[in-house]
Amino acid sequence: MARKREAAALARLRLDAGLHAIGATGLVAAAGVVAAARAGDALGPAYPLKAVAWLAFALAIAGPALAQHLPQARVGPANRVTLLRAGLVALVAATIGEPLMAVDHGAAAGPVAWMLFLTAAICLALDGVDGWIARRRGVASPFGARFDMELDALFVAVLSWATLDAGRAGPWVLAAGALRYLWVAAAWAWPPLKAPLPPSNRRRAACAFGVAALVGALNPISATAGTVSAAIAVAVLGWSFAVDLLAVIRLHRSRTPREETP
Repeated sequence: MARKREAAALARLRLDAGLHAIGATGLVAAAGVVAAARAGDALGPAYPLKAVAWLAFALAIAGPALAQHLPQARVGPANRVTLLRAGLVALVAATIGEPLMAVDHGAAAGPVAWMLFLTAAICLALDGVDGWIARRRGVASPFGARFDMELDALFVAVLSWATLDAGRAGPWVLAAGALRYLWVAAAWAWPPLKAPLPPSNRRRAACAFGVAALVGALNPISATAGTVSAAIAVAVLGWSFAVDLLAVIRLHRSRTPREETP
């Protein structure tokens, strides 16, 4: 009986999540069409489709963890904010490879570049709002945390790629976006990295500062300032990951002798 109730709750949750995903897809597609129409030759005709594809990718990453949102049968307000952020990330990501991002493109200093920069800035400003709502309303869940974390990682990867595409930095800036995924890949070879990290104000501050610096790298005013901002982001995020890695190594070494003692 309990299994049937759980299955019914999961079915309702999946239906609600599906409706939210459809709504978000429609909004992103509409925003992409409007942006492409107003941008002239700064955005290609495929921009709306690219934005929808990026949104689908973002949702596919977190989708498998949806069951962890039970016993809640609704997506909830906190995850709606995260979904809004996912749409904004998709709109930013879709600019990669567009004429706007070409270094010698005149429109790169125009309204479309400001649209890109402000979209990324709004997404940054909303970071943390979803978690605050979840705690305030008592609707926090492992799924919500996973959705937020995966979207943060994707946002950093998109920003670093967009910074490279805009000519603000060399390939070294991709290190900022690769750190999280390198950690996950390394965890398959070294399982201690799979253990949840303890909460850290240093980590939160470094992440927020690093993302803000990457957003700053896309500013339409100064390419030099953008390059400096990108370098700061890579340094701060790399330092924070290095601190966490050393902490995991020290913890593993301190536990190993005790675990091997008969």
